[in-house]
Amino acid sequence: MSSLSTDLSNLVAETILQHPEIKKRAAVIKQWIKIAHHCLELHNYDGVMAIICSLNSSTISRLRKTWDAVSLKRKEVLRAMQEIVEPSQNHKMLRTRLHDHVPPCLPFLGMYLTDLTFVDIGNPATKQMSLGTEPDDTGAGGLTVVNFDKHCRTAKIIGELQRFQIPYRLMEVPDMQDWLAAQIRRVRDGDQGNVQVTYYRKSLLLEPRESANRRENEPPTPISSGSGASRADLFAWMSRDRGGQTPTPA
Repeated sequence: MSSLSTDLSNLVAETILQHPEIKKRAAVIKQWIKIAHHCLELHNYDGVMAIICSLNSSTISRLRKTWDAVSLKRKEVLRAMQEIVEPSQNHKMLRTRLHDHVPPCLPFLGMYLTDLTFVDIGNPATKQMSLGTEPDDTGAGGLTVVNFDKHCRTAKIIGELQRFQIPYRLMEVPDMQDWLAAQIRRVRDGDQGNVQVTYYRKSLLLEPRESANRRENEPPTPISSGSGASRADLFAWMSRDRGGQTPTPA
């Protein structure tokens, strides 16, 4: 799931940066805000986090001309979701929403992985139990026992996740599933280097820095993202003739 969240974040950036026109980039951003809001309504917090993180990234957030073309209404919707997934105070807002949440729900997995990491690092696997005698420098006089407190804390975190393991009752849309899987594979395999550096360079090419003093290491030529069917054209899938009405989730 962590890998899928990263892939989704990269796909969001890719679909925005592939368009040289400001209006098209703004339209894609608005579409992703809508998708994130639908994820929120479905209690898919992992999907919300992946999309918001991509929109908040320096690569996308620096596109001021593009964001100026996004309506105030959409920006307000985005701002409300940003407050929910805000990581300050150990994800206080998100934890509050999840505490008494009724399944089905797809929580933000990264938050729980962080909790498990802190429990593992901050608590030893064993501890010394006194036998009523003063231990010497070699540790004699005590008994090494399993630190059950550590395992109880770990079990509690896992238990919180397990209570959400109730499947959704949604109508599948195979065409959309196939499109999304294909685009994620394409983005995953498209750049074997540092994909974030590639995206940031593309962002600079679309909307260069306003400063007259440009850095020497900025790329002088565009980085192609492909063309035609190889591109993750969100508009093409949304607007094509599907030969009938698209089923909607139940």
